[in-house]
Amino acid sequence: MASSDPDQKSVDVKHDVNTEKPGDLLASIKNYYSSSEFSDLTVHTLDQDFQVHRVVVCGQSEYFSRLFQGTWPEAKENEIHLKEDDPRAIEAMFQFMYGFEYDSSGSDQGRTSPMLLNVKVYQVADKYQVPKLKDRAREKFKAIVETCWQMDDFPVAIEEAYKRTTKEDRSLRDILVRTSQEHIGELEASEDFRLVLEGTAGFAADLVQIRVVTTPRLKFSEL
Repeated sequence: MASSDPDQKSVDVKHDVNTEKPGDLLASIKNYYSSSEFSDLTVHTLDQDFQVHRVVVCGQSEYFSRLFQGTWPEAKENEIHLKEDDPRAIEAMFQFMYGFEYDSSGSDQGRTSPMLLNVKVYQVADKYQVPKLKDRAREKFKAIVETCWQMDDFPVAIEEAYKRTTKEDRSLRDILVRTSQEHIGELEASEDFRLVLEGTAGFAADLVQIRVVTTPRLKFSEL
């Protein structure tokens, strides 16, 4: 898949297509990810252009499927501009569509933390209606949050998750609230966490609610 910036580092893809058996359909799809051969759709982001295949993309995204079944200009021009989305999240979406496990370790880049990347991937998966990617982003996010809640990017992840999801979508929010409740003593010592607690709409209310539910109630005889 071609990039408009040859120096732009990509999110790592953990794979070795040469280990696949010849004639394997999945191997063929993976091979086409890094090649523009037979590509019939160009997706433009802020700093990358992706040459992809409509059959792969539309087969996994209800959004793109409807787009190309309609009379939208994109359906005729075979070009889409996704300038409002994070390029790394879009890249991860396409990697997933082509059968790769997108790598959110951030080992070769210092731009987006793993925690924040998975928030953005989750948002992109929800926006473009890729349910399996949405589930995978949630799984990755949960694993990272539960082990890295003490990191500096945890408060930022709270702010981003609440900004990028609706109050009805509890998947990421519940993970953050439960983790915050479990480690509230240590987190309250963090100024960044306190600022997020005060400034992020809905988070404080969610945290109060779970604390009420999980805190043992005294019996009348104990009062």
